[in-house]
Amino acid sequence: MSSRPDALVFDRASMVAETVAMVLDDAGYAARATVTYRDAKRAYQNMPDLAVLVIHADTPGERRGTSIIQAVLRERPETAVVVVSSRLPQDLAPFPRHAVFLEKPFDRSQLLAAIDRAREPDASSAG
Repeated sequence: MSSRPDALVFDRASMVAETVAMVLDDAGYAARATVTYRDAKRAYQNMPDLAVLVIHADTPGERRGTSIIQAVLRERPETAVVVVSSRLPQDLAPFPRHAVFLEKPFDRSQLLAAIDRAREPDASSAG
């Protein structure tokens, strides 16, 4: 019965996923950390009002990570998407134009700024 917006974090490294989720919890989100496609998919299905998706570009079975992003775009297009990676955007498979790219390593303020950019109506990966 929380009025906090839902946030889903999907990163293959549990320490990163948990840390990002804690930052989002502190920032007012009801965040859930996941490290497998199955858990991320299950969490997504239980978050009808998903506001933010923070996903690592190199999730296990990259096509599975892409399928979560595609489901978000198709079913909940208003969701802010932040794609994180230690690789440069041009070295990654294409991700949605409205997604914001965040290079690892990043700190709390960089993460929250990326989410703010992703939540803007005209968000793009150029941010």
